[in-house]
Amino acid sequence: MTTPLWNKKVKCPFCQFEFETTRMRSSVIKIKEKMTDFGNIYDGECAYFYAVTVCPQCTFAALNKDFDSIRADYEPKVVEATKKIRQANVKRPDIFTLGHLTPEATAKRHELAIAFTKMRTYSELGALAGLYMHLVWIYRLSGNREKERTAMTDAVKAYQEFHEKGADLPEKLGEPGVLYLIGELYRRLGQFKEARTYYGRALASKEINLYPAIAEMTRDMMLAAKKAMGEAETA
Repeated sequence: MTTPLWNKKVKCPFCQFEFETTRMRSSVIKIKEKMTDFGNIYDGECAYFYAVTVCPQCTFAALNKDFDSIRADYEPKVVEATKKIRQANVKRPDIFTLGHLTPEATAKRHELAIAFTKMRTYSELGALAGLYMHLVWIYRLSGNREKERTAMTDAVKAYQEFHEKGADLPEKLGEPGVLYLIGELYRRLGQFKEARTYYGRALASKEINLYPAIAEMTRDMMLAAKKAMGEAETA
């Protein structure tokens, strides 16, 4: 039987330290349920827990695909930050364990990746927004409602900036999907007026006919937001 987790040897692009990191095999990922903000509930190990690689030497962290491809010579701020971390005699966070990760450890790994992504010269706005969404789902699955709301607020801002400035929106979502997601995050935050505004923008997008499933979800959640708004006004 194939085990879901495996250890990959990698080299940090900033300190050249070689280490192992645990990743999840895509072939064994089993989705039990899909959430309305595109998150998944998994049967077994949660794929979000193993989406970030962290160097135990200099603590540089990034999404797996970015960690494997980043060019350190293009990132002077990260070079300087990781150099200071290596020189500092401070206790490192306990997030470098191989094998199964706890929600607390994986949240810290994502927060570290977010900090380094903001520091990068050539970071993608979509990567930052995606990291915030991972945090939303991680906190939701672990039952931490307060931190989930904080992460949703950060994700809304990140996706708004991504939509406004991002040159290449993800193909599987397109503009309608990104606008819908912003609306859905607002709905989950209880900001129903803003939610309906973004749902409307999603349905008005020139690309909406290319994404029939997203169009259907948008109409459904627009009705849910309208109903929730009416209940809030009469409460």
